[in-house]
Amino acid sequence: MPFDDTGASSLEQFTLLAKNARGRACVALIQQALSNKKLFVFRELLDMPNVQGLRGTEHDGYVTLLEVFAFGTYSDYVAKKQALPELTPVQTQKLRKLTTVSLAQHSKRVPYDVLMRELGVDTVRELEDIVIEAIYSGLIQGKLDQQSKMLIVKYAVGRDIKDADIDLMVEKLTKWKTEAVTICTKIDSILTHADELAESDKYREESIRAKSSRAAAERAKERFGPVGIAGGSFRNDDFGMDFGLASRRGPMMPKRGMSGSGSATAGSRKGRF
Repeated sequence: MPFDDTGASSLEQFTLLAKNARGRACVALIQQALSNKKLFVFRELLDMPNVQGLRGTEHDGYVTLLEVFAFGTYSDYVAKKQALPELTPVQTQKLRKLTTVSLAQHSKRVPYDVLMRELGVDTVRELEDIVIEAIYSGLIQGKLDQQSKMLIVKYAVGRDIKDADIDLMVEKLTKWKTEAVTICTKIDSILTHADELAESDKYREESIRAKSSRAAAERAKERFGPVGIAGGSFRNDDFGMDFGLASRRGPMMPKRGMSGSGSATAGSRKGRF
């Protein structure tokens, strides 16, 4: 089952129980929460009044241990080990998986040697078993590159956040917002410039097309002359007549059998009488 589906319900159960648990009962509740294989967030439990009530008592170490599971790593536990309760094997494995999450949040490629040092393991087999368990628990998504001895991270869940980290988060988000606005402004400037170039290219293209049309008209005028009868030659295709050819050959002669033959006939008739 995915991490988000199980962690929330488990945490709610423990926070409800913490309302009435005091002293040793609260210590036992903390131990159960740290050993629960489905629970990986602890901030709400840590903030419960009865849990905070253990500070300054003989059970103060359990509050600190809960803080390590909420915000820290296995190395943090080792550094404070003398003042903290001893971990069970299940709790040790769980804290190592949480440490893997922290490392995966800071880098998408985590070398084996870094993992082994931070998890406190001596063999690659132990390391790979922890990472595989973290993947199956839904804490991280990624793969083990055994050739390059690297954990390749695709995703890691979020861990609990300290109050001191909130200001840092706000600062990072503010910086991100400023950078995003700057990038958007640059993009708008680029788009505006692109529009101006496109408009300029369109005007240039229309200008070239107009010049080409005028040049073509001028060449046609030089070659054929203006529209109409020019240079004494004009062909009227509608009537099938070539006025230029007629003017060169002289006046058109009447056809035989027309006016000429008519005159001859009249003369013949006159001679008979």
